[in-house]
Amino acid sequence: MKQYLELLRTILAEGYDTGDRTGVGTRALPGYSYQMKLSMDDDGVVHDYPLLTTKKVFLRGTFEELMWKLNGETNILSLIQKDVHIWTEWPFKKWLEETKQIDKFNWYVDEQKSDYSEEWKQLMKSFETMILIDHEFAKEWGNLGPTYGHHIRNFGEIKWSDIDPSYMGIALSGINQLKNVIDKIIYKPEDRRNIMSLWNPHDNSKTLLPPCPCFYQFFANQPGYLHMNVYQRSCDSFLGVPFNDSQDALLLILLAKVTGRKPGTFNHYFGDVHIYNNHRKQVELQLTREPRPLPSIRINRETDNILDFKWEDIELIGYDPHPVIKAPVAV
Repeated sequence: MKQYLELLRTILAEGYDTGDRTGVGTRALPGYSYQMKLSMDDDGVVHDYPLLTTKKVFLRGTFEELMWKLNGETNILSLIQKDVHIWTEWPFKKWLEETKQIDKFNWYVDEQKSDYSEEWKQLMKSFETMILIDHEFAKEWGNLGPTYGHHIRNFGEIKWSDIDPSYMGIALSGINQLKNVIDKIIYKPEDRRNIMSLWNPHDNSKTLLPPCPCFYQFFANQPGYLHMNVYQRSCDSFLGVPFNDSQDALLLILLAKVTGRKPGTFNHYFGDVHIYNNHRKQVELQLTREPRPLPSIRINRETDNILDFKWEDIELIGYDPHPVIKAPVAV
């Protein structure tokens, strides 16, 4: 993806150095965008799938997290059960803080926060084990709060007990935005209000991380095709953006599949787009690598229910990336 590599170069050349919530610091820009065009042949193969080739991207993790979101889940248990660990750091850090264990840790090895200490890594593995074997522990400590999955399937839900702790009645149901999106693609393809919003200020203080990609708009008014715009408020350009590109492109492909369309244009709009200071060396290494041809992808299941898809249904064709480049997540 030459557009993505140009984004990294632009941040390094034109960005400004700034502090941030995590304490790591970034080089940032106040906005950027690029466009990806997918094409599907008569055999159902989608070409030019935006899976980065200058480092290997974990596509199974991309898929499993997407399905976790679409199913409305907000607890990391099912992800860990599938050996996907991309959300563990946030509840783990909260557990350390609230159980008064965090003070004994220097979170990272050195002042540049280049990596987690071995003690930190081992305790995080133990935390995941407790999530797996202890239902009550998982319920208390594995939940991220009302974030992606909650907003996709139950946006705006009100639990009266949150307002009045003495009241234990039923909740006021939220909006199933996923169902609404699919219904509009099928029955109201000309609708310019086919939007899925994951940004709810009322819930942001209740979650460990508010959604980064937070505004989706779908266009079905071109017969036979489905297009999508995504606005992402916060963009970790080295770790997050390649994952977001591949995941949201996969969302577009799956939505097109279940509504009988072909995936088309994916416009990705970035808000605060940044490179963390402890990712600089990794970015510089990646920029020395020559991009390879983008892979293709085929979905080997016929269904009108987007929740039916399994990892075994995803066929990745012609993916030949450079080796993975590891970097710590800024939490």
